[in-house]
Amino acid sequence: MPRFTLTRFFKRLFAPEAIAPEQAAARTQWLEVAIIPLAAIGLAWLARPNDPMVADGLFPWLWFAPVLIALRYGVLPGLLGSLPVLGNWLLANHLGLVADQFSPEYFFGGGLLVLVCGEFSDVWRDRNLRMEETYLYVTERLSRLTKRHLLLNLSHDRLEQEMLARPGSLRDALARLRSITIERSENLVVMPGAMGLLELLSQYVNIESAVLYTLEPQGLSFVLGEQVAVLGEPETLAPDDELLRLALESNSLAHIASRDLSLERQTRQLVVAPLVAGNNTLIGVLAVTRMPFFSLNVENLQMMSVILAYYADNIRHAPEVRQIQQRLPTLPALFAEELVRMILMQKKVGIASHIVVMTFGGSQREEIRAEYLRVKRGLDLYWQTHVNGMPVIAVLMPFASPSAKEGYLQRIESWLIGRFGGNFESLHIYLRAIDFAREDPLDALTELIKG
Repeated sequence: MPRFTLTRFFKRLFAPEAIAPEQAAARTQWLEVAIIPLAAIGLAWLARPNDPMVADGLFPWLWFAPVLIALRYGVLPGLLGSLPVLGNWLLANHLGLVADQFSPEYFFGGGLLVLVCGEFSDVWRDRNLRMEETYLYVTERLSRLTKRHLLLNLSHDRLEQEMLARPGSLRDALARLRSITIERSENLVVMPGAMGLLELLSQYVNIESAVLYTLEPQGLSFVLGEQVAVLGEPETLAPDDELLRLALESNSLAHIASRDLSLERQTRQLVVAPLVAGNNTLIGVLAVTRMPFFSLNVENLQMMSVILAYYADNIRHAPEVRQIQQRLPTLPALFAEELVRMILMQKKVGIASHIVVMTFGGSQREEIRAEYLRVKRGLDLYWQTHVNGMPVIAVLMPFASPSAKEGYLQRIESWLIGRFGGNFESLHIYLRAIDFAREDPLDALTELIKG
């Protein structure tokens, strides 16, 4: 038993997470900057008390400590970690333990090695940060696209089944809900458009009594906040409700027929569903007390989850989208949402994006615009408008470097030559490229559209 415990202790001590954690606290970083060189110097004094600089060997082993710090934390911590080595030389020289043939190149070469390793660390940590931010953005966007694709499929299926009984499609209803969310976000309401959300769920999921709550963080978990909107006469959601616990643990919808539900505590709810945004941020929780028995099926529960996630995504970016749409009233909400994300990514980690604005002039402008929209790329977002009577298309190109933008324009020009027998200039197509790294994209777009 002691051997097993000792083995587990050493496994935890030398685990990759313990030796090289992904994120080290500032206090831990500076402790390592001080302790690692001092520990190396202490070992040198123990191993070679007559040569504490380890200068007689074929390799300057003491420089391993500051090099290790530079590789892990960068140039400045590496240079600070070199100071104990210099102090060790001063002490050894004072005690007469430095050989007469000791050369200053010992410090020059070691310092240069620390600088190179620190610069290498800084460059690759910056690149790694960019890759992580890109991965998180792509994952979030894939999640949003998956939910919207599912909403579109559900909307089409529901249209086929209940075309005569429903006043409009689910897509139209979500568009109205999104506009309500954006418009009412300026009132500083916790969940703008919450009542509209419940009415939408009542129409498409057949809930009869439900209440929408906020969630307040408490340590690593959440507790119920205030009631935001109420539909019908629902039962109050208890803080220790079994469905609530299960929903918060799994970050997904929990219902009374769930296999994971135990019978240790009774629940008065049929469904408890968290509102989870695309970045796994909890916005609130919905508790449904009454709904028809035939409506408690997989399709309806799936639709409820996706609608709530869609609403949570709108809540997350509603203030920024509203501010942008106040400056550009005809800008689509989806374009504005993506523009907000790209501006944040540019400011946070410097990931390049571009907007290409094409103004179509000449006699074939409407035909060229229509044909161009048929060959558009799936990753980009498009905004159609008119400026001074001429059709204009703004193309938002996420993560597009200057070379990617130039390549895209060359492909479009080649397509124009093959399809219409002319290039941008001869067909009177005026280009304006907006580089997020060089100018404010919102100011440039506003100036261009409003003249």
